[in-house]
Amino acid sequence: MSNMKPQERLLTIFFRLQAGERLSKAQLSKKFGIDNRTVQRDMSILKNFLQDQHISNTEIKFDTSDNTYRFLGETTFNKKYILIISKILLENRALNKSEMNSLLESLLALLSSEEMKEVKSIMENEHLNYKSLTNEKDRIETVWFISEAIRSKQMLEIDYNAPLKEKKTHIIFPVSLYYDAHYFYLVAYHLKYENYTTFRIDRISSYSKSNEKKPNISYGKIYKDGDVRNQKVDAFEGSRVRITLIYKGNSEIILDKFPNHTILSAEKDEMKIQIDTQYTPGLKRWILGQGGEVTVLTPQKLVEELQEILEKTLKNYKK
Repeated sequence: MSNMKPQERLLTIFFRLQAGERLSKAQLSKKFGIDNRTVQRDMSILKNFLQDQHISNTEIKFDTSDNTYRFLGETTFNKKYILIISKILLENRALNKSEMNSLLESLLALLSSEEMKEVKSIMENEHLNYKSLTNEKDRIETVWFISEAIRSKQMLEIDYNAPLKEKKTHIIFPVSLYYDAHYFYLVAYHLKYENYTTFRIDRISSYSKSNEKKPNISYGKIYKDGDVRNQKVDAFEGSRVRITLIYKGNSEIILDKFPNHTILSAEKDEMKIQIDTQYTPGLKRWILGQGGEVTVLTPQKLVEELQEILEKTLKNYKK
């Protein structure tokens, strides 16, 4: 650890203290290969940082009863938080195995040795049997590179492998990156097609900065991330549509699925709802997946498309 940069050492000490660990000068000297004066200087820097940030009811204190430094106040990370975050990561299976191992190790390093053992034992079986959903390409580096491109408004050139199609190169202006149902997605303005296109991150085989001129997008067409997200039922882009339907199932299911909704009427066993969403294949799949609990009233185009799909499905089961 002697080659660790001072900034990295300070962060490591701070996170371990926040996690509730009690640290002695001897421990820190041995772990980081530094003398007691450097330990004292590091602690002084951390104490001053907390004071400068005006973080109330928090301080780093030296306890003379056992000669250790400890963090007083509510810690940001504890074993319960780390366990919840770890379980969410393992369940989603969005990262390859090496990335997952590295991320879990970083999270567990924020805990004391005893708490680390405790959390490890709880999720041991899930961790051992972890398997990512798709290829072994690194996601973390790609997500970071694209996030930086979005922040700096940088044009990109990407090679993309769509299912059952040849690899294609796209010149794009990235505007949004998000996670949905096990996968990371990139929304970008496509220079060739002059519209917004969605790309799945794990299908991007290569990426680099492009010197192409940024598109001049009018104010009305600027991608509004939060508004669009509330309208979507799946990961892909579609035209906006207002749907009126009758729902007879558990109301929480549809109200949670479509934040942009208006309840037009409600009775004991059913409700009439108007939703603003996007017209995508995922929308029709979701409606059909609700079976007889959903009846679409408008728009007529959607009603007719659903009828056609149901008729084809019924034919598949007729002998």
